[in-house]
Amino acid sequence: MKKVILFLLIICMILSVSSCSFAQNEPEELEKTFAILKIPFPDDIKDNDSWRTVARYKDSKQAITLSSYYNGYIYATVPIEYKDREIEAFVPDEIKFTDYDASQYEFHVMERLSKTGVILGNEKGEAKPFENVTRAEATAMIMRFLGLHTLTSYELNFDDVGKNDWFYGYVATAHKNNIVVGDSENIFSPYRNVTREEITVMVARALEYAKLQCPKRREENISDIDSVSDWAKEAYELIGASYISDYDDINPDRPVRVLNPQKDATRFDIASFLDNVALTCQLYSSDLAEKYGFDKEMPIIDGSTSTYPFTEAVYSQLFYNGRSHKQYPQKHSKSHASYKRLINGEVDMLFASVYPASDILEFAKEKNVELELIPIAYDAMIFFTNADNPSTGLTKENITNIYVNDAYENWNEVGGSDALLYPYCRNNDSGSHAQMEKHFLNGNEIHPEVKKETSMTMSNVLTDVIDSKTDNPRGYGLGYSIYYYYHNVDAVLGTKAHLKLLAIDGVMPTDETIANGTYPLSNNTYVVIRKDTPKDSPARKMAEFMLTKEGQECVALAGYGKLK
Repeated sequence: MKKVILFLLIICMILSVSSCSFAQNEPEELEKTFAILKIPFPDDIKDNDSWRTVARYKDSKQAITLSSYYNGYIYATVPIEYKDREIEAFVPDEIKFTDYDASQYEFHVMERLSKTGVILGNEKGEAKPFENVTRAEATAMIMRFLGLHTLTSYELNFDDVGKNDWFYGYVATAHKNNIVVGDSENIFSPYRNVTREEITVMVARALEYAKLQCPKRREENISDIDSVSDWAKEAYELIGASYISDYDDINPDRPVRVLNPQKDATRFDIASFLDNVALTCQLYSSDLAEKYGFDKEMPIIDGSTSTYPFTEAVYSQLFYNGRSHKQYPQKHSKSHASYKRLINGEVDMLFASVYPASDILEFAKEKNVELELIPIAYDAMIFFTNADNPSTGLTKENITNIYVNDAYENWNEVGGSDALLYPYCRNNDSGSHAQMEKHFLNGNEIHPEVKKETSMTMSNVLTDVIDSKTDNPRGYGLGYSIYYYYHNVDAVLGTKAHLKLLAIDGVMPTDETIANGTYPLSNNTYVVIRKDTPKDSPARKMAEFMLTKEGQECVALAGYGKLK
């Protein structure tokens, strides 16, 4: 094989073909730079001290910053050359800087990192949180954070970094591993203040070297994100929400983060940055994850908007810092789109609160794909109206007449008081519409007059019905959704203060009536996979896991009804 590759290289050189490329059959495994160690949480440390407990090397007593308690164990992320060293758990002593001021929270963050030797006081024992940090000092902090051995024998070509300088070993180690670079080929500028975007790039490179990944940043109100230099933009993506920033709360309804990327970084800036990284970017697998092989491979998950809490719960139960897992999805693609992605082979499985709509089943048939739905939880379709509407319920026949026939204009026509009736529907590619197809449409379409009031998202239909109420003339809205989504979203939207659920055929939707099937619109939430999914695949293992006691705890954690 090597002779063949050499021959192709010679041909490329002779022909001057700059685009010649080829791959070997077995790509080299990525170099392992760090290892994960774990030990049982010791009996001689109180359980309520677990959050303060970290690991240290048993021989040197050197604390390990990248360590944490999780699920009965102490975990530590250590350089690969230390993978055979024995670790032990301990609670670091309280450290007080001589300039400590209890009224300034900055000291508390710096104290946490000082316990593992990342942040050191000056010769007077002062923290000096608001002092600027030089490039040499920043490099030393990051190297102590990673716990890397300093390389005093490594030759540097920087004219301004000498072997007698206290920081030589730190800079040498960081430069050898591409964590820091110079201002030029021969100049490092150790005494120049480091900027916020420079330290962000250095930390991002350190994380890449240690094979650590931070949770992706969700959409946030950052006022000056466009002012980040081009060479630093990728680093800001990699570090997620751990960035250094200032806070502008002039508008309390829409507070703003200000990066000030070219501003000099302070000791507190860097301490807070590294503390956030340590808290959010370590990823450890639980015993459960190891039992089902999820520590090796997780299925690629998608689903409807309402079932996103399942994905959050699963990653929370299986991993420490599950949101930092490389396959953790930031959101679901919604029912219709997620079913299409599954059929096209873009994802391995879905958490779905609804049976696939008729056009999805037709699409699957065209693609010669058969879907398999495995019930994992209870749920139900629900109808709701404004909280002060005197009406308490509808019949299934009422609902069909409202949405298919546009038969009523007043609530008194369906057993309510004299008030106009404003029905709202969902878009055809929503999971809620699939529920309408299942329970009410019988092959028909929603009436065109009703479709004029279409809510495009699950949250919109709730707020649309709230806003539909009129006083002159008096009128109330009507909408539909999924039972557990309706309850779970209340914490965010506060919908229950403005809306109420309606009984259907005389039965109110409750946890009990949904579980025992007496509520007529009861149904399940499913794991959906392709029927040809292999038995030992991560997706099938996830379906199996969701039916275990621990999997049903994920169901409850997601805010859904456990199977009885």
